[in-house]
Amino acid sequence: MSAIESMTDEEVLEYLHTQERERARIDACTARALARFSELRADTPQYVADEIAVELRWTPRFAGNRLADAVELVESLPNTLAALESGEIDWVRASTIVHHTTVLDPEPRKQVEAEILPYAATRTVKLMREKLTREVAKADPEGAVERHQRRVPDSTVEFYPEEDGMATMHVYGAAETVRPIFDILDRCARTAKAAGAKTRLGMLRLDALAGITLGKQRANVTTEFRVTIPASALAGASTAPGEAHGYGVLTNDVLHKLAAGPNVFWRRIIIDPMTGAVMDVGPRRRHTVAIEEFVKTRDRWCVFPGCTRPAETCQLDHTDDHARGGPTSVTNLAALCQHHNLLKLEGGWTLAQPTPGHFVWTSPTGHIFEVHSEPPAA
Repeated sequence: MSAIESMTDEEVLEYLHTQERERARIDACTARALARFSELRADTPQYVADEIAVELRWTPRFAGNRLADAVELVESLPNTLAALESGEIDWVRASTIVHHTTVLDPEPRKQVEAEILPYAATRTVKLMREKLTREVAKADPEGAVERHQRRVPDSTVEFYPEEDGMATMHVYGAAETVRPIFDILDRCARTAKAAGAKTRLGMLRLDALAGITLGKQRANVTTEFRVTIPASALAGASTAPGEAHGYGVLTNDVLHKLAAGPNVFWRRIIIDPMTGAVMDVGPRRRHTVAIEEFVKTRDRWCVFPGCTRPAETCQLDHTDDHARGGPTSVTNLAALCQHHNLLKLEGGWTLAQPTPGHFVWTSPTGHIFEVHSEPPAA
């Protein structure tokens, strides 16, 4: 029996408090270390997060966010870092203070920090965010208006594939635009609910959105699906699921539903069911260079460790430099997003491809990271 299993309720709660304080202390130490590493890479700051990401098995985006917060805490918010180190606040609260106050000049930022720290130590994150928003607006009322105007051009609608054939659409924009859109969808959903619909309001809002947009626009939108299937399934010897690139593994039923709309085009990719190797890439609507299609289909993503940029949006790069005689062939090409292509050119990293689809990266510190083109899950 472990010590935890013999604890009383009071002892368990005290143990949890102790663990949270220790986690906060470790997060503070991590922040100091991240900021120090950023100092050591001052000549190539744009690639610091990538090096940290591969070392710690973080995604580049997560590493970049954590690094930026760490530098802000060390350089601009030492009292917040001290509160984190002592366990008075946790990492979520510390990073929230960073994000909300970064728009302020140094002096008002210190004033807001002094006001919020005692409050943050005894309140939920939600309440702390609300107070932070008020304090920042009080400290810089004119800036609040200017920031809103600056952020409007950042408005966007993004699509993210999810598990089990689902997807998320993220909408970011001015509240005066987004809120009326939601209100229209909500009104449609509540009208349907009042008429006897049994579905949840959230689903009814999606139905309303689909009805408003797809009804008028779907016939004008062309969609292409890259579908990977095992050769055995193609021959009718198995019912193994396929994979639509950008969606993940999908059942045959879901694949058929995706294909049901007008102007949907398919590209068939056949793999060896034993090895997962790409055997054939079918023709597309538009003519493209076959070698580019093969490499992007094989690699699927940018080949830098942890990068999830789809290969379809990447450049093809010679692993053995073309200027030094490297051939333009599937054995010497890799899908690289623009950022990691520049990292290879400017950031002190080297890339080799000993066998097709097997990539070996060497960091500026000499650490080696291997990436294998993963065959489709089917």
